[in-house]
Amino acid sequence: MDPPNLLLLLLLFASTINAQFPATYCGSTGNFTANSTYETTLTTLLSSISTTNSLSLSYGFFNASTAVSGASETLFLFGLCRGDFTAVGCRACLNDLASDIRRLCPFQKEALLYSGNCIIRYSDASFFGAATTEPTYVARTSNNVSSPDMYDAAMRKLLNGLRADAAGGGSLRKYASGNESAGPDMIYALVQCTPDLTEQQCNDCLVIGVQTIRDCCVMYTGGRFMVPSCLILYETNHRFFDPVSEPLPQPPTSPPSQEGYVLPPPPVGKSNPMRTMIIAACASVSALLVIGVVVMLLKMKRKMKQSRRSVEGESLSFCIGIATIHEVKKDHENN
Repeated sequence: MDPPNLLLLLLLFASTINAQFPATYCGSTGNFTANSTYETTLTTLLSSISTTNSLSLSYGFFNASTAVSGASETLFLFGLCRGDFTAVGCRACLNDLASDIRRLCPFQKEALLYSGNCIIRYSDASFFGAATTEPTYVARTSNNVSSPDMYDAAMRKLLNGLRADAAGGGSLRKYASGNESAGPDMIYALVQCTPDLTEQQCNDCLVIGVQTIRDCCVMYTGGRFMVPSCLILYETNHRFFDPVSEPLPQPPTSPPSQEGYVLPPPPVGKSNPMRTMIIAACASVSALLVIGVVVMLLKMKRKMKQSRRSVEGESLSFCIGIATIHEVKKDHENN
């Protein structure tokens, strides 16, 4: 290994986490010659990152292998992105490293690059299913936390819990993230293994990572632990997950109801059966009320007419009776 690469893979304490990226390891298994079938195969294999439709990219992992034409060799490639990356974000991160790896390790038969959010590795020796914890890349910020003892306890609790969750993941993704209060500080962290590892292999890799973070970085507000088979990232910045999160949906344009839910508008061009039934019921009740009122008015009018006729009839009889008595009286006086 070249001395500059060896120095780069020692513990790196930077003023900002991303200051030393990409961290490069160009291997020690030999070189290939320019324009060889090895180089052609490697170029094709690296370019497959941008053309593949592999579902694994959605889980932050890419792996492929291909035989070197005309040689008894096989090239193996893998890429690991932080597990909350989208497939698009993961592809972009790995493509950047694929370009860097050809520039930084132009003729090495194996190479490994670390960036702030992803790892890429290729070799002519198979590494799938094997836990690899060398070379190690560690970085931290230069900002101190408010309470180191409280921070250490919270960090240990958080990372150990995440370690168990990630190790228990399936064959597509071994990843866990979360946060933990450390007094005035809040720790945001994620841990991850390549999904080709067993639960025990993942757990063992992350145990090394947790101890390394506690030894080197627990007094600082952010840190990275990266090895080929697993990684641990943490920060106290509440925007730790923002750069790689899915875009938030647009806010609703309709006013919310009292419960806070948006009431959907009725379908255009389609009748609402419930609404139709309510309208019909209201119309029926209204019609019955109108009919009832009309009937009552008619009855009242009829009664009033009957009463008037009775009064008129009684008045007429009374008048006729008075006139008869008057005539009888007049006839009696004449006689």
